[in-house]
Amino acid sequence: MAKCIFCLTTDETKFNTKEHILPESLGGGEWAILPDGMFCDSCQNKFGSTIEQQALADYPFVNMRTMLGIPTKKNKAPWFKYWEGTLESAGEAGKFTYEPNEYFKKAFETGQKTLTIVPAMTKKPEMVLRTLLKIGLEVIASRDKEEVFEEKFNATREYALNGNKNYPWFYIQLEDIEMFNDYIRNKEWEDYHCFMDIYYEDNGLITLHLRTYYLQFLVPLIENVILDPENKFTEPEERVITV
Repeated sequence: MAKCIFCLTTDETKFNTKEHILPESLGGGEWAILPDGMFCDSCQNKFGSTIEQQALADYPFVNMRTMLGIPTKKNKAPWFKYWEGTLESAGEAGKFTYEPNEYFKKAFETGQKTLTIVPAMTKKPEMVLRTLLKIGLEVIASRDKEEVFEEKFNATREYALNGNKNYPWFYIQLEDIEMFNDYIRNKEWEDYHCFMDIYYEDNGLITLHLRTYYLQFLVPLIENVILDPENKFTEPEERVITV
């Protein structure tokens, strides 16, 4: 029987599309498709047109897609605007074009300015977090069609879908710059450059571990998890983003 893992609808007429657990623009393929009957059309439209769309257009995803030359669903070159201008992929990893805005254009033309600073901070961390929570629940659903509907995930599905939560939530972002640079030089990824896994701990903590190319994310899939203050992170390669 069909049942949406987010809104819990069981109307079988509302399950007509396939869902990539990991978006194609982040490395997902046929191996990352959610089983049929678990994600309704309404929720897919809501995530795709608002939540996920905003996350993929924000740092770090849009930077990754642009610098690696990963095309959009419509097979267009990825790009993004920031306060100094526009950066657009040239169709190959490590190659892109830069168009300064009017304020900086003359400075570049005269040689007064030779470098641009690309932003490396998310403007919409909530959308990134909700997208990661969505991915996490879908990974669980793809492995256990009963566990994903357990009460312990109710707060997760409510926050991911509707943005309502009772406690602060966080995710940990890791960037392997050495891996990125190595790929730019050699154009080869390790076989496991994209994967999704779920960690279960004895204290009840359940965590998504997502890796997509040189980016990794760790995010708790249950609410009210408090990060150990003894944990030390090295900026900017390791970041804790709390929403």
